[in-house]
Amino acid sequence: MTYGLRYENVGVMTVKPSAWPRGFVLGPGENYWQRIASGKADIVTSLYERNNKNFAPRFGFAWDLGGKGRMSIRGGYGLAYDRVPSLMANQYKFMPPVRANATLGLLLGSPNFIYSLGDTSKPYLGYPVEPALKVGLDERNGIKGSRVALASIAQQVPNARVQNWSFGIQRSLGTVTVLEVNYLGSAGHHLYGQVDVNRFAGDLLLHGKFTGLNPSFSSITISQSDGNSIHHGGTLRVRRAVKSVSLQAGFTFGKAIDDCSRWEAARQPQDAWNHAIDRSVSSYDVPRKFTALGVWQLPFFRQAGRKSVLKRTLGGWQLSGYAILEKGRPITITNNAAWPNGDFNADGRAGDRPNAPSSSVRSRGFKRSDYLTGIFKVSDFPTPTPGTNGNLGRNTYRGPGFAQVDASVAKRFAVTERLTTQVRLDAFNVFNRVNLNDPVTNLATTNFGRSTGTSTPKVFQAGLRLEF
Repeated sequence: MTYGLRYENVGVMTVKPSAWPRGFVLGPGENYWQRIASGKADIVTSLYERNNKNFAPRFGFAWDLGGKGRMSIRGGYGLAYDRVPSLMANQYKFMPPVRANATLGLLLGSPNFIYSLGDTSKPYLGYPVEPALKVGLDERNGIKGSRVALASIAQQVPNARVQNWSFGIQRSLGTVTVLEVNYLGSAGHHLYGQVDVNRFAGDLLLHGKFTGLNPSFSSITISQSDGNSIHHGGTLRVRRAVKSVSLQAGFTFGKAIDDCSRWEAARQPQDAWNHAIDRSVSSYDVPRKFTALGVWQLPFFRQAGRKSVLKRTLGGWQLSGYAILEKGRPITITNNAAWPNGDFNADGRAGDRPNAPSSSVRSRGFKRSDYLTGIFKVSDFPTPTPGTNGNLGRNTYRGPGFAQVDASVAKRFAVTERLTTQVRLDAFNVFNRVNLNDPVTNLATTNFGRSTGTSTPKVFQAGLRLEF
Protein backbone atom coordinates (compact mmCIF):
# COMPACT_ATOMS: atom_id res chain seq x y z
CA MET A 1 0.00 0.00 0.00
CA THR A 2 1.15 3.52 -0.76
CA TYR A 3 -0.39 6.72 0.49
CA GLY A 4 0.56 10.31 0.96
CA LEU A 5 -0.52 13.91 0.99
CA ARG A 6 0.63 16.54 -1.48
CA TYR A 7 0.22 20.27 -0.90
CA GLU A 8 0.20 22.51 -3.94
CA ASN A 9 0.47 26.29 -3.81
CA VAL A 10 1.46 27.74 -7.17
CA GLY A 11 0.97 31.34 -6.12
CA VAL A 12 -0.55 34.15 -8.14
CA MET A 13 0.74 35.75 -11.30
CA THR A 14 1.92 39.22 -10.27
CA VAL A 15 2.48 42.37 -12.29
CA LYS A 16 4.76 45.26 -11.43
CA PRO A 17 2.83 48.41 -10.49
CA SER A 18 4.61 50.20 -13.34
CA ALA A 19 2.87 47.79 -15.79
CA TRP A 20 -0.54 48.94 -14.53
CA PRO A 21 -2.28 45.63 -13.73
CA ARG A 22 -5.91 45.88 -14.84
CA GLY A 23 -9.11 43.95 -14.33
CA PHE A 24 -12.87 44.23 -14.58
CA VAL A 25 -14.17 45.47 -11.25
CA LEU A 26 -17.80 44.72 -10.42
CA GLY A 27 -19.87 47.73 -9.43
CA PRO A 28 -22.69 48.15 -6.93
CA GLY A 29 -25.99 46.35 -7.40
CA GLU A 30 -28.49 43.96 -5.88
CA ASN A 31 -27.55 41.06 -8.16
CA TYR A 32 -24.74 39.93 -10.44
CA TRP A 33 -26.39 41.39 -13.55
CA GLN A 34 -26.59 44.83 -11.98
CA ARG A 35 -23.00 44.62 -10.74
CA ILE A 36 -21.85 43.84 -14.29
CA ALA A 37 -23.88 46.74 -15.65
CA SER A 38 -22.24 49.18 -13.22
CA GLY A 39 -18.77 47.60 -13.40
CA LYS A 40 -15.68 49.22 -14.87
CA ALA A 41 -12.22 48.43 -16.15
CA ASP A 42 -9.71 49.71 -13.63
CA ILE A 43 -6.29 49.33 -12.05
CA VAL A 44 -6.22 46.49 -9.50
CA THR A 45 -3.79 45.47 -6.78
CA SER A 46 -4.04 41.75 -7.65
CA LEU A 47 -5.21 40.00 -10.81
CA TYR A 48 -6.97 37.30 -8.75
CA GLU A 49 -6.96 35.91 -5.23
CA ARG A 50 -4.47 33.35 -3.97
CA ASN A 51 -5.55 29.78 -3.18
CA ASN A 52 -3.95 28.33 -0.04
CA LYS A 53 -6.04 25.18 0.57
CA ASN A 54 -4.94 22.86 -2.23
CA PHE A 55 -4.36 19.62 -0.32
CA ALA A 56 -4.15 16.55 -2.56
CA PRO A 57 -4.30 13.08 -0.94
CA ARG A 58 -3.10 9.98 -2.83
CA PHE A 59 -3.72 6.32 -2.13
CA GLY A 60 -2.86 3.10 -3.96
CA PHE A 61 -2.68 -0.65 -3.35
CA ALA A 62 -1.50 -3.80 -5.08
CA TRP A 63 -2.41 -7.30 -3.80
CA ASP A 64 -0.80 -10.50 -5.01
CA LEU A 65 -3.84 -12.70 -4.59
CA GLY A 66 -2.73 -16.17 -3.48
CA GLY A 67 0.92 -15.13 -3.18
CA LYS A 68 1.98 -17.05 -6.31
CA GLY A 69 2.50 -14.12 -8.66
CA ARG A 70 -0.25 -15.25 -11.03
CA MET A 71 -3.05 -12.85 -10.14
CA SER A 72 -2.96 -9.33 -8.77
CA ILE A 73 -5.53 -6.72 -7.83
CA ARG A 74 -4.65 -3.04 -8.04
CA GLY A 75 -6.44 0.20 -7.35
CA GLY A 76 -6.03 3.73 -6.18
CA TYR A 77 -7.29 7.27 -5.82
CA GLY A 78 -5.62 10.61 -6.33
CA LEU A 79 -6.45 14.29 -6.31
CA ALA A 80 -4.47 16.78 -8.38
CA TYR A 81 -4.64 20.53 -8.96
CA ASP A 82 -3.77 22.62 -11.99
CA ARG A 83 -2.32 26.11 -11.97
CA VAL A 84 -4.18 29.04 -13.48
CA PRO A 85 -3.01 29.30 -17.14
CA SER A 86 -0.92 32.39 -17.81
CA LEU A 87 -3.07 33.01 -20.89
CA MET A 88 -6.02 33.76 -18.63
CA ALA A 89 -4.15 36.28 -16.51
CA ASN A 90 -2.19 37.89 -19.33
CA GLN A 91 -5.31 39.38 -20.86
CA TYR A 92 -4.92 42.44 -18.64
CA LYS A 93 -2.38 43.75 -21.19
CA PHE A 94 -5.15 44.62 -23.65
CA MET A 95 -7.50 46.33 -21.21
CA PRO A 96 -8.39 49.96 -20.59
CA PRO A 97 -7.75 52.47 -19.16
CA VAL A 98 -4.25 51.94 -20.64
CA ARG A 99 -5.12 50.17 -23.89
CA ALA A 100 -8.39 49.33 -25.61
CA ASN A 101 -9.79 47.92 -28.85
CA ALA A 102 -12.76 49.93 -30.09
CA THR A 103 -15.63 47.89 -31.56
CA LEU A 104 -17.97 49.45 -34.12
CA GLY A 105 -20.76 47.99 -36.23
CA LEU A 106 -24.37 48.25 -37.28
CA LEU A 107 -25.61 46.02 -34.46
CA LEU A 108 -23.74 48.28 -32.03
CA GLY A 109 -25.46 51.39 -33.32
CA SER A 110 -22.41 52.75 -35.16
CA PRO A 111 -22.87 54.36 -38.62
CA ASN A 112 -21.63 52.82 -41.83
CA PHE A 113 -18.04 53.33 -42.87
CA ILE A 114 -17.37 54.67 -46.38
CA TYR A 115 -14.58 52.76 -48.14
CA SER A 116 -12.56 54.64 -50.80
CA LEU A 117 -9.00 55.24 -52.00
CA GLY A 118 -6.93 57.34 -49.61
CA ASP A 119 -4.74 60.37 -50.27
CA THR A 120 -1.37 60.21 -48.53
CA SER A 121 -0.87 63.96 -48.98
CA LYS A 122 -3.74 64.75 -46.63
CA PRO A 123 -4.15 64.22 -42.88
CA TYR A 124 -5.44 60.79 -41.90
CA LEU A 125 -4.67 59.65 -45.49
CA GLY A 126 -7.56 61.73 -46.72
CA TYR A 127 -10.23 59.89 -44.74
CA PRO A 128 -12.73 61.75 -42.56
CA VAL A 129 -12.56 61.00 -38.86
CA GLU A 130 -15.37 58.63 -37.88
CA PRO A 131 -17.67 60.57 -35.54
CA ALA A 132 -18.12 57.53 -33.30
CA LEU A 133 -14.38 57.40 -32.59
CA LYS A 134 -13.94 60.02 -29.91
CA VAL A 135 -10.96 60.76 -27.69
CA GLY A 136 -11.29 60.13 -23.98
CA LEU A 137 -12.72 57.61 -21.52
CA ASP A 138 -16.18 57.45 -20.06
CA GLU A 139 -17.07 56.81 -16.41
CA ARG A 140 -16.46 53.05 -16.82
CA ASN A 141 -13.11 53.57 -18.56
CA GLY A 142 -14.55 52.65 -21.93
CA ILE A 143 -14.01 54.82 -25.03
CA LYS A 144 -16.50 57.64 -25.46
CA GLY A 145 -18.87 57.12 -28.37
CA SER A 146 -17.93 53.49 -29.07
CA ARG A 147 -17.66 50.17 -27.25
CA VAL A 148 -14.61 48.26 -26.05
CA ALA A 149 -14.05 44.50 -26.31
CA LEU A 150 -12.98 43.59 -22.80
CA ALA A 151 -11.20 40.45 -21.53
CA SER A 152 -10.37 39.87 -17.89
CA ILE A 153 -10.04 37.20 -15.22
CA ALA A 154 -12.42 36.68 -12.33
CA GLN A 155 -11.16 37.85 -8.95
CA GLN A 156 -11.88 34.46 -7.40
CA VAL A 157 -10.51 31.60 -9.53
CA PRO A 158 -10.22 28.32 -7.59
CA ASN A 159 -7.54 26.05 -9.02
CA ALA A 160 -8.94 23.36 -11.30
CA ARG A 161 -8.86 19.96 -9.64
CA VAL A 162 -9.24 16.44 -10.95
CA GLN A 163 -9.99 13.26 -9.00
CA ASN A 164 -8.84 9.97 -10.51
CA TRP A 165 -9.64 6.48 -9.27
CA SER A 166 -9.07 3.00 -10.66
CA PHE A 167 -9.53 -0.69 -9.94
CA GLY A 168 -8.04 -3.51 -11.95
CA ILE A 169 -7.36 -7.24 -12.04
CA GLN A 170 -4.38 -8.78 -13.80
CA ARG A 171 -4.28 -12.54 -14.41
CA SER A 172 -1.61 -14.75 -15.90
CA LEU A 173 -3.05 -17.36 -18.28
CA GLY A 174 -0.36 -19.95 -18.68
CA THR A 175 3.23 -18.84 -19.12
CA VAL A 176 2.99 -16.45 -22.07
CA THR A 177 -0.42 -14.76 -21.83
CA VAL A 178 -1.61 -12.04 -19.47
CA LEU A 179 -5.20 -10.79 -19.22
CA GLU A 180 -5.92 -7.41 -17.65
CA VAL A 181 -9.26 -5.77 -16.86
CA ASN A 182 -9.44 -2.23 -15.47
CA TYR A 183 -12.07 0.28 -14.43
CA LEU A 184 -11.06 3.94 -14.66
CA GLY A 185 -12.90 7.00 -13.41
CA SER A 186 -12.24 10.69 -13.12
CA ALA A 187 -14.07 13.86 -12.16
CA GLY A 188 -13.02 17.43 -12.87
CA HIS A 189 -14.20 20.49 -10.97
CA HIS A 190 -13.47 24.19 -11.29
CA LEU A 191 -12.30 23.61 -14.86
CA TYR A 192 -11.14 26.69 -16.70
CA GLY A 193 -13.21 28.43 -19.33
CA GLN A 194 -14.20 31.78 -20.79
CA VAL A 195 -17.64 33.39 -20.82
CA ASP A 196 -18.83 36.66 -22.34
CA VAL A 197 -21.12 37.93 -19.56
CA ASN A 198 -22.18 41.14 -21.31
CA ARG A 199 -25.13 39.58 -23.09
CA PHE A 200 -28.61 38.24 -22.46
CA ALA A 201 -31.21 36.42 -24.55
CA GLY A 202 -33.63 38.65 -26.45
CA ASP A 203 -31.41 41.75 -26.45
CA LEU A 204 -31.43 42.34 -30.23
CA LEU A 205 -35.11 41.47 -30.42
CA LEU A 206 -36.04 44.09 -27.83
CA HIS A 207 -33.86 46.95 -28.98
CA GLY A 208 -33.07 46.27 -32.64
CA LYS A 209 -29.38 46.52 -31.79
CA PHE A 210 -26.96 45.18 -29.21
CA THR A 211 -27.13 46.87 -25.79
CA GLY A 212 -25.71 44.26 -23.45
CA LEU A 213 -25.69 44.72 -19.70
CA ASN A 214 -22.88 47.28 -19.64
CA PRO A 215 -23.18 50.10 -22.23
CA SER A 216 -19.42 50.82 -22.33
CA PHE A 217 -18.34 47.43 -23.63
CA SER A 218 -19.20 45.23 -26.60
CA SER A 219 -18.11 42.08 -24.77
CA ILE A 220 -16.85 41.30 -21.29
CA THR A 221 -15.12 37.95 -21.59
CA ILE A 222 -14.30 36.67 -18.12
CA SER A 223 -11.88 33.78 -17.61
CA GLN A 224 -13.13 31.70 -14.71
CA SER A 225 -13.15 28.18 -13.30
CA ASP A 226 -16.71 26.90 -13.08
CA GLY A 227 -16.65 23.88 -15.39
CA ASN A 228 -17.27 20.26 -14.42
CA SER A 229 -16.63 16.89 -16.04
CA ILE A 230 -17.06 13.19 -15.27
CA HIS A 231 -15.73 10.04 -16.92
CA HIS A 232 -16.34 6.34 -16.38
CA GLY A 233 -14.62 3.75 -18.51
CA GLY A 234 -12.84 0.46 -18.69
CA THR A 235 -10.16 -1.40 -20.57
CA LEU A 236 -9.72 -5.03 -21.53
CA ARG A 237 -6.16 -5.93 -22.53
CA VAL A 238 -4.48 -9.15 -23.61
CA ARG A 239 -0.70 -9.57 -23.99
CA ARG A 240 1.03 -12.62 -25.40
CA ALA A 241 4.70 -13.25 -26.10
CA VAL A 242 5.94 -16.44 -27.81
CA LYS A 243 9.63 -16.68 -28.71
CA SER A 244 10.13 -14.02 -31.38
CA VAL A 245 6.50 -12.85 -31.51
CA SER A 246 4.87 -10.32 -29.18
CA LEU A 247 1.18 -9.43 -29.47
CA GLN A 248 -0.95 -7.02 -27.52
CA ALA A 249 -4.58 -6.03 -28.01
CA GLY A 250 -6.83 -3.74 -26.02
CA PHE A 251 -10.43 -2.62 -25.98
CA THR A 252 -11.42 0.64 -24.32
CA PHE A 253 -14.96 1.71 -23.55
CA GLY A 254 -16.44 4.54 -21.55
CA LYS A 255 -18.22 7.87 -21.53
CA ALA A 256 -16.99 11.39 -20.81
CA ILE A 257 -19.40 14.21 -19.95
CA ASP A 258 -18.73 17.90 -19.38
CA ASP A 259 -20.19 21.36 -19.65
CA CYS A 260 -16.97 23.24 -20.29
CA SER A 261 -15.77 22.69 -23.84
CA ARG A 262 -16.11 26.46 -24.21
CA TRP A 263 -12.37 26.70 -23.50
CA GLU A 264 -11.71 24.80 -26.73
CA ALA A 265 -10.96 27.26 -29.53
CA ALA A 266 -12.44 30.04 -27.34
CA ARG A 267 -15.93 28.61 -27.74
CA GLN A 268 -18.73 30.20 -25.74
CA PRO A 269 -21.74 28.63 -24.04
CA GLN A 270 -24.96 29.15 -25.95
CA ASP A 271 -26.46 30.97 -22.98
CA ALA A 272 -24.11 32.91 -20.69
CA TRP A 273 -26.48 32.38 -17.76
CA ASN A 274 -27.48 28.76 -18.23
CA HIS A 275 -24.47 26.50 -18.65
CA ALA A 276 -26.58 23.43 -17.82
CA ILE A 277 -27.94 23.32 -21.38
CA ASP A 278 -24.36 22.71 -22.60
CA ARG A 279 -23.85 19.62 -20.44
CA SER A 280 -23.35 16.66 -22.75
CA VAL A 281 -20.78 14.13 -23.87
CA SER A 282 -17.35 15.73 -24.20
CA SER A 283 -16.01 16.77 -27.58
CA TYR A 284 -13.22 14.18 -27.19
CA ASP A 285 -15.52 11.33 -26.10
CA VAL A 286 -14.79 8.02 -27.84
CA PRO A 287 -17.13 5.35 -26.41
CA ARG A 288 -15.41 2.37 -28.03
CA LYS A 289 -11.85 1.92 -29.24
CA PHE A 290 -9.86 -1.15 -30.26
CA THR A 291 -6.09 -1.21 -30.66
CA ALA A 292 -3.64 -3.98 -31.51
CA LEU A 293 0.15 -4.01 -31.60
CA GLY A 294 2.44 -6.76 -32.83
CA VAL A 295 6.19 -7.25 -33.17
CA TRP A 296 7.77 -10.18 -35.04
CA GLN A 297 11.47 -10.91 -35.15
CA LEU A 298 11.65 -12.55 -38.59
CA PRO A 299 13.35 -15.96 -38.31
CA PHE A 300 14.74 -16.10 -41.85
CA PHE A 301 18.48 -16.74 -42.15
CA ARG A 302 19.01 -16.28 -38.44
CA GLN A 303 20.82 -19.65 -38.28
CA ALA A 304 23.21 -18.83 -41.12
CA GLY A 305 26.91 -18.49 -40.45
CA ARG A 306 28.12 -15.52 -38.51
CA LYS A 307 29.80 -13.95 -41.54
CA SER A 308 27.19 -15.15 -44.02
CA VAL A 309 26.08 -12.53 -46.54
CA LEU A 310 22.50 -13.80 -46.31
CA LYS A 311 22.45 -13.33 -42.54
CA ARG A 312 23.97 -9.86 -42.79
CA THR A 313 21.46 -8.65 -45.37
CA LEU A 314 18.31 -10.76 -45.00
CA GLY A 315 18.51 -11.94 -41.40
CA GLY A 316 17.58 -10.05 -38.26
CA TRP A 317 14.72 -8.00 -39.71
CA GLN A 318 11.87 -6.93 -37.43
CA LEU A 319 8.28 -6.53 -38.61
CA SER A 320 5.85 -4.54 -36.50
CA GLY A 321 2.32 -3.30 -36.94
CA TYR A 322 -0.28 -1.17 -35.21
CA ALA A 323 -4.03 -1.04 -35.78
CA ILE A 324 -6.67 1.27 -34.37
CA LEU A 325 -10.45 1.29 -34.79
CA GLU A 326 -12.62 3.81 -32.98
CA LYS A 327 -16.13 5.20 -33.07
CA GLY A 328 -16.69 8.73 -34.38
CA ARG A 329 -16.42 11.76 -32.14
CA PRO A 330 -19.35 14.02 -31.17
CA ILE A 331 -20.43 16.93 -33.38
CA THR A 332 -22.66 19.90 -32.63
CA ILE A 333 -25.10 21.52 -35.07
CA THR A 334 -24.86 25.33 -34.93
CA ASN A 335 -25.64 28.41 -36.98
CA ASN A 336 -22.76 30.87 -37.18
CA ALA A 337 -24.66 33.57 -39.06
CA ALA A 338 -25.39 36.90 -37.38
CA TRP A 339 -28.82 38.10 -36.36
CA PRO A 340 -31.43 37.77 -37.80
CA ASN A 341 -30.26 34.85 -39.98
CA GLY A 342 -28.59 33.26 -36.96
CA ASP A 343 -28.01 34.09 -33.29
CA PHE A 344 -31.40 32.58 -32.48
CA ASN A 345 -31.50 33.82 -28.87
CA ALA A 346 -30.63 37.37 -30.06
CA ASP A 347 -27.95 37.98 -27.44
CA GLY A 348 -25.39 39.39 -29.90
CA ARG A 349 -23.26 36.26 -30.25
CA ALA A 350 -23.67 33.77 -33.08
CA GLY A 351 -23.09 30.01 -32.95
CA ASP A 352 -26.44 29.04 -31.44
CA ARG A 353 -28.04 25.63 -31.80
CA PRO A 354 -31.42 25.13 -33.52
CA ASN A 355 -34.36 23.11 -32.29
CA ALA A 356 -34.16 19.33 -32.43
CA PRO A 357 -35.49 17.69 -35.60
CA SER A 358 -38.50 15.42 -35.67
CA SER A 359 -38.12 11.80 -34.70
CA SER A 360 -38.38 10.78 -38.35
CA VAL A 361 -34.95 12.30 -39.11
CA ARG A 362 -32.27 9.61 -38.85
CA SER A 363 -29.65 10.42 -36.21
CA ARG A 364 -27.30 7.40 -36.26
CA GLY A 365 -26.14 4.43 -38.29
CA PHE A 366 -24.71 6.56 -41.10
CA LYS A 367 -22.60 4.99 -43.83
CA ARG A 368 -19.61 6.54 -45.57
CA SER A 369 -21.77 7.40 -48.58
CA ASP A 370 -24.20 9.21 -46.28
CA TYR A 371 -21.44 11.52 -45.02
CA LEU A 372 -20.42 12.28 -48.61
CA THR A 373 -23.92 13.14 -49.81
CA GLY A 374 -25.03 14.74 -46.54
CA ILE A 375 -26.39 13.18 -43.36
CA PHE A 376 -28.72 16.15 -42.73
CA LYS A 377 -30.51 18.96 -44.54
CA VAL A 378 -30.85 22.49 -43.19
CA SER A 379 -34.62 22.07 -43.29
CA ASP A 380 -34.35 19.17 -40.81
CA PHE A 381 -33.68 21.60 -37.95
CA PRO A 382 -36.50 24.01 -37.01
CA THR A 383 -35.63 27.60 -36.15
CA PRO A 384 -36.34 28.49 -32.50
CA THR A 385 -38.69 31.29 -31.58
CA PRO A 386 -36.67 34.52 -31.90
CA GLY A 387 -35.05 35.45 -28.60
CA THR A 388 -35.05 31.90 -27.21
CA ASN A 389 -32.49 29.10 -27.02
CA GLY A 390 -32.79 26.14 -29.35
CA ASN A 391 -33.58 22.86 -27.59
CA LEU A 392 -31.06 20.78 -29.56
CA GLY A 393 -28.34 19.57 -27.25
CA ARG A 394 -24.60 20.02 -27.63
CA ASN A 395 -22.63 17.14 -29.23
CA THR A 396 -25.85 15.34 -30.08
CA TYR A 397 -24.54 13.48 -33.15
CA ARG A 398 -21.32 11.73 -34.15
CA GLY A 399 -18.98 12.01 -37.06
CA PRO A 400 -17.54 9.08 -39.05
CA GLY A 401 -15.42 6.49 -37.30
CA PHE A 402 -11.69 6.07 -37.74
CA ALA A 403 -9.72 2.96 -38.73
CA GLN A 404 -6.07 2.68 -39.70
CA VAL A 405 -3.32 0.08 -39.89
CA ASP A 406 0.37 1.04 -39.82
CA ALA A 407 3.34 -1.25 -40.40
CA SER A 408 7.12 -1.03 -40.43
CA VAL A 409 10.18 -3.17 -41.10
CA ALA A 410 13.55 -2.40 -39.54
CA LYS A 411 17.01 -3.91 -39.23
CA ARG A 412 20.26 -3.00 -37.49
CA PHE A 413 23.61 -3.35 -39.23
CA ALA A 414 26.85 -3.39 -37.29
CA VAL A 415 29.27 -1.35 -39.42
CA THR A 416 32.12 -1.29 -36.89
CA GLU A 417 32.43 -2.06 -33.21
CA ARG A 418 31.29 1.49 -32.40
CA LEU A 419 29.06 2.34 -35.36
CA THR A 420 25.62 0.79 -35.88
CA THR A 421 23.15 1.60 -38.61
CA GLN A 422 19.41 1.12 -38.45
CA VAL A 423 17.39 0.99 -41.67
CA ARG A 424 13.63 1.47 -41.31
CA LEU A 425 10.66 1.58 -43.67
CA ASP A 426 7.31 2.79 -42.30
CA ALA A 427 3.92 2.60 -43.97
CA PHE A 428 1.06 4.62 -42.53
CA ASN A 429 -2.51 3.69 -43.43
CA VAL A 430 -1.28 0.60 -45.24
CA PHE A 431 -4.65 -0.27 -46.77
CA ASN A 432 -5.25 3.34 -47.83
CA ARG A 433 -8.59 3.48 -46.03
CA VAL A 434 -10.51 6.69 -46.61
CA ASN A 435 -11.13 8.24 -43.18
CA LEU A 436 -13.59 11.06 -43.67
CA ASN A 437 -13.39 14.24 -41.60
CA ASP A 438 -16.37 15.32 -39.54
CA PRO A 439 -19.20 16.77 -41.64
CA VAL A 440 -19.80 20.52 -41.82
CA THR A 441 -22.03 21.44 -38.89
CA ASN A 442 -22.70 25.11 -39.63
CA LEU A 443 -26.26 25.58 -40.86
CA ALA A 444 -25.25 28.79 -42.65
CA THR A 445 -22.99 27.02 -45.17
CA THR A 446 -23.82 25.31 -48.46
CA ASN A 447 -21.95 22.12 -47.50
CA PHE A 448 -23.91 21.59 -44.31
CA GLY A 449 -24.13 17.93 -43.33
CA ARG A 450 -21.40 16.76 -45.73
CA SER A 451 -17.85 15.55 -45.12
CA THR A 452 -15.61 17.59 -47.41
CA GLY A 453 -12.17 16.28 -46.45
CA THR A 454 -10.23 13.21 -45.38
CA SER A 455 -7.46 12.29 -43.01
CA THR A 456 -3.98 11.33 -44.20
CA PRO A 457 -3.96 8.75 -47.04
CA LYS A 458 -1.33 6.00 -47.41
CA VAL A 459 2.16 7.36 -46.73
CA PHE A 460 5.56 5.64 -46.94
CA GLN A 461 8.58 6.84 -44.99
CA ALA A 462 12.14 5.58 -45.13
CA GLY A 463 14.75 6.32 -42.49
CA LEU A 464 18.43 5.76 -41.80
CA ARG A 465 19.79 6.10 -38.28
CA LEU A 466 23.42 6.08 -37.20
CA GLU A 467 24.37 5.16 -33.63
CA PHE A 468 27.91 5.55 -32.30
